Amino acid sequence: MRRRQTAPEQWLIVRGADDRPGLAAARRLPRGSGVFVLGSLPAREMRKMRLRHLTVVHEQRPAAARVHNLRELREALLAATPLIFLSPIYQTSSHPDWEPIPRMRAAALARLARRKLFALGGMDARRYAWIRPLGFQGWAGISAFRI
Repeated sequence: MRRRQTAPEQWLIVRGADDRPGLAAARRLPRGSGVFVLGSLPAREMRKMRLRHLTVVHEQRPAAARVHNLRELREALLAATPLIFLSPIYQTSSHPDWEPIPRMRAAALARLARRKLFALGGMDARRYAWIRPLGFQGWAGISAFRI
């Protein structure tokens, strides 16, 4: 029997109220997607997203966390963080100086997490299909959703 997916498989990263391209992309998301907010959003925007049946999560412990290495993963696990975004899986324009996590190291971190771990960094649906077997439950992106 397969376990029920309780969190969206795809997530849009929005950097806050000033992120106009991100907010525009959120309006085009399919029903049931997630929005991971790194700053704060006005209550009006939050209501609009929830009316469209989007899951909205702010980056704050213990709700969600971005991790980049084993130390940060351990901190998120000790804080019982339910949503963990591992970054960067691929080269990304938002952090061009960061080296992507090697594929097998990402797989090891996904196995160690033993909870919902989402791929972040240069992700899109095609790339997610390639790394999904490594143990990720979903993916998040910025530019993948923007036109």
